[in-house]
Formats: sequence, C-alpha cells, structure tokens
Amino acid sequence: MSTEAITGIVAGYDGSQNGVRALEWAAGEARARGLPLTVVHAWEFNVGGSMAMPMVDLRSLAQETLDGGVEHVRKEAPDVPVQGVLRCGQSAAELIDAGRNAALIVLGPRGLGGFAGLVLGSVGAQVVAHASRPVVIARGDLDRRPGTEPGRVVVGVDGSPASRAALAMAFTEAELHGLSVRAVVAWEPAPVEGVPPLVDEAGIQEAAATRLDRLMIPLRDRHPGVDAQAEVKIGAPREVLLDAAQDARLLVVGSRGMGGFRGLLLGSVSHALVQHAPCPVAVVHAPEEPGD
Repeated sequence: MSTEAITGIVAGYDGSQNGVRALEWAAGEARARGLPLTVVHAWEFNVGGSMAMPMVDLRSLAQETLDGGVEHVRKEAPDVPVQGVLRCGQSAAELIDAGRNAALIVLGPRGLGGFAGLVLGSVGAQVVAHASRPVVIARGDLDRRPGTEPGRVVVGVDGSPASRAALAMAFTEAELHGLSVRAVVAWEPAPVEGVPPLVDEAGIQEAAATRLDRLMIPLRDRHPGVDAQAEVKIGAPREVLLDAAQDARLLVVGSRGMGGFRGLLLGSVSHALVQHAPCPVAVVHAPEEPGD
C-alpha cells in the first residue's frame, strides 16, 4: 500500500451511478469545509482466469474510469480542488488506507462497476467497519446532498464514545450546512413475559433525556447558531432512527454502541442503517485511545 498521505475528503468511485452519487455528495462537503477532494478508484488484477485481460489493459480501463470521475467533479463543482488517485489492490483495504488521514471517506450505497465488487457493496460494509475516519454512505436522493435546501441532521445517541463522537459530527455538519440537529435516544425495554415491570419507565426516560441534554451543552456552546433538539423514543433503535431520518439531510450514528445508557445500544444497528436509510448515513468511530 502507498504511504502517500491524502487529506481532505476522499470519495470512492467505480464508474457507477452510485459512484456519481458519492462524488456529488463529497464535492458538496468539500466545498462547505474548504477542503480538497480526492477521487479514489481501486482495481485488482484477477489472476484466477485463463482468459484474463492483460494487466496493462485493466490498468488503462481503471485509469479511464478514474479520469471520468475527476472530470465529473470538475464539471459539476468547478470551485472544488480535486485530484484522482488510482490504487491497485483489494478495494476495501485500499480505500481504508487512502482515507486514513482524511476528514471523511464517502462511498455510494453499492457498486456497479466494470469489475465485480470493485468498490462499495460488501466493500462499503468493510470500510464502514474498519476505517479509522468517519464514513458517509451517500444513500437517498442526490438532491439531499450538502449545499441544497435546508433540513436537519438526525443523530442516534446511546452514550457510548462512538455515539458521542457522532453527536459532535452532527453539530459540525449542521453548522456547515445551515441545518438543525435532532438527537435521538432509542430505548427498547426488554420485558420478561409474565413478570410485572420492576422499573419506572417514565423515570428512565426522564433520566435519559436529562443526560442527553447534558451531553449537548458543550456542543450547543460551541455551535451557538445550531438549533438542536433532544428526544427519547421508546422502540427498537433501528426502527426509531429510520423513522426519524425520513426527512433528514443526514443521519449520523456511532460505529458501535456500548453502555452509556443501559439498553440503549446502537451497535449493529449502524449496519442496518447504511443498508436501508432514506438519506446519507455517516458512521463515526470512537476517538482512538492513546497507544491504540
């Protein structure tokens, strides 16, 4: 893998319409942040077939695909500095490596390029799971990309370090794009059949709402122009967040949940959201601990 450091916004591109979706969302984000955009196309030489095309032809085709992506950005977003980077290797690993110093990695919801599984699809799931930087899956209508009509950012919070990082990103995105924030805690009680409730559900909801408000205080101070609301909903996190995201411009979640609010875990929910959300989804990892 290359040791070249790429900063700014990284967009994975495979020549498909979903790849174009990623480019356009990423270009809007690069413009809002004042950052350059790097279009990354990864290709892998297949040595398994006896009728494989010569490597030089595969590389030429890959370069042509990458050049097409870069030209699309230059045409649609001429004010955004853009470069193309061609990588040879396993797609997910190359995208993770390319984005290790980036502000964001942006991918389409699935791939449809000339090379099966080249970028996105199951590769996208691997990038979401293992990248150290926030990953945006550019789902939904292209009109929901940054830089269009006002709207809101929905963020799922469960009290874990990853979800706190997601909350911070939600405020940043809202300020950048003139949006509001709706922070949602989804609480799913686990009743035991035949046993009467032993907890005060209303009290738990109130405590969760109070803690969520406290988490938001420093972010409200840091982003005073952002209108932010906190909400505690009873229900499965996946369903609650999908419902909340119906009219959102962006849904932000942590990569995995853990314990801040007992029973309010996101965890594998992030995987379901990147598959089914009606809008772009940002998956944020917890900050690395010293020595990680």
